[in-house]
Amino acid sequence: MYRSALTLSLFYALTCLSPAAVAVAQESPAQWLARIFDPATLRIAPFPGAALNRKLSVDAIQLERGGNKRIAIFIITPDQLKAAAEHFEKQFGVPPQVTGENSPFVTYTFDFASQGPAQLKGLSVVITRSPFVDKKGQIVMEYLPPAGQDAPAK
Repeated sequence: MYRSALTLSLFYALTCLSPAAVAVAQESPAQWLARIFDPATLRIAPFPGAALNRKLSVDAIQLERGGNKRIAIFIITPDQLKAAAEHFEKQFGVPPQVTGENSPFVTYTFDFASQGPAQLKGLSVVITRSPFVDKKGQIVMEYLPPAGQDAPAK
């Protein structure tokens, strides 16, 4: 009997209290849109011809479930992956990490989480074939401002 009362109490706590906790952490669509990363805030010129995909960007932001990470996903043609990597290499002054070279799944990664120019700390740029848009490439830019700071002002 004690065991069933404990189980019932646990069930009640999980079903009744959890939705309230989840509701507090929810963000509105306006808040998701506000968290789309603008490269200009870090004085980064976007790759010419890249188009911001707001839908994919917001989907990625929703998966973060709160916080202050800024995310932007840009769509490019698949033949522009290397050119995009070279574009950012010139701006950042460091070469990307390359995986899957000489394959259809080549990925160029710039990760400034722990090293690189101080003004880019917290930035990650990944250039690869898009897993979500057929016959396209994508540039995923994620920026997590240093602790205690919000994104730089425009």
